[in-house]
Amino acid sequence: MLRSRSAAVASLAVATLAAPRDARAAGGDADPRCEGVHSLWAPLPDDCLAVIDTDRPHQTDTPHVVPAGHAQVESGVAAVQLGGTLGAPPGDRRARLVLFDDGYKFGVVSRVDLQILFAHAVYVPARGQLDPPGPMSVRAKVNVLEEDGWVPAVTFVPWVFLPVAPSQALRAGPLVFWGWELPAHLEIEMNAGVLFAAAPDPRAAIVLASALTYTLVGNFRAYAEVYATGRDASLGAGALCAFTRDMQVDLGTYVGLHGDEPVATPFVGFSIRR
Repeated sequence: MLRSRSAAVASLAVATLAAPRDARAAGGDADPRCEGVHSLWAPLPDDCLAVIDTDRPHQTDTPHVVPAGHAQVESGVAAVQLGGTLGAPPGDRRARLVLFDDGYKFGVVSRVDLQILFAHAVYVPARGQLDPPGPMSVRAKVNVLEEDGWVPAVTFVPWVFLPVAPSQALRAGPLVFWGWELPAHLEIEMNAGVLFAAAPDPRAAIVLASALTYTLVGNFRAYAEVYATGRDASLGAGALCAFTRDMQVDLGTYVGLHGDEPVATPFVGFSIRR
């Protein structure tokens, strides 16, 4: 009897470790519906979904992708740029109110998503006017390696910034996102790549970033990060909380360190997945 119970416990442990990450996080045993390839036409079932996983509010992005067949909106509802710019000529230090700096994300197929990122409105109180919206950027995330122990999750990201105003430059380049879930409720994410800008200021900018996130309790987490694109560098800190499986709120601030970054950018955001 004791030997039978031990064998049953061992079998249960092996099955739990082998279960898909989403199924375990959703609180269930391995479900055959969670296996295999899913797509827009054959979505990952709701029962297989884990708690919403977002790029925001970090500037350092996650290697994880939106579940196949699902859509996700990550909204920077409001941010105040104090002494900085967004899509304005370098050196313009007037404060700005940025509204709905949003990401629209679609799980196209398992381990691949498509994203459209766009700042909808930028208001300059000193002029009483709106700056042009944008720029709009389009990128894909292609997860090429899933996390396994000390092997990180790795995602390849081709990224294009499309100008919608003369002051905005066409930029594009490849990036790589990777990360680990560490012991002690910690998660580290890192980004690296290069962005090439077209005329009138053709140049290449190296992108380097890293964020460390700590789970305080439940789905309430805090993070700190450093992000640099070429000469522009900033620190970020904030908190995020998923109050349902598919909804999350966040707040925090970015602080400029060098280059044409704002002095400070406090923000609040909201994300939802369907």
